[in-house]
Amino acid sequence: MTNDDMGLLDTEFGKRRLLTVEVPAVEAYNCGRDAGFGIALNRVGGALVLGYQLKPCHNVYRLETRLLSSYPTVPPETRVLTPLKHCPHLLEGQTLCLWRQGSTRAASRWDPAQFTCVFAVQAAWRWLACYEVWHETGEWPLPEAK
Repeated sequence: MTNDDMGLLDTEFGKRRLLTVEVPAVEAYNCGRDAGFGIALNRVGGALVLGYQLKPCHNVYRLETRLLSSYPTVPPETRVLTPLKHCPHLLEGQTLCLWRQGSTRAASRWDPAQFTCVFAVQAAWRWLACYEVWHETGEWPLPEAK
């Protein structure tokens, strides 16, 4: 197995991060939450996938957030599984533009020292709230994450 093939669960650092930081954050998020809106963790190949639903305003959306082998250095990837109307802040495959794409670590909005995968879920909620405002008004209410 090469380093490129290694998943988050294949390294000691990744296992420690999951057990001490990520899983407790997910458990805290799920505590007291309706089961339909909790985060489910699944391993898919070398990635860990969070499956969940969010209801920021009027609609319920199904999403998945992938923690790739380069996580937490590289931010998680979040996509909406519920069909959306195309908007300027939606990337290919209904992936959400949450972080500065292709930016340097210093300029990125993602900070692996401060954020957990639950932060990505909260960022997705905020993005979907903006999407619903945009859908009604035609204007995106927050600055872009270029």
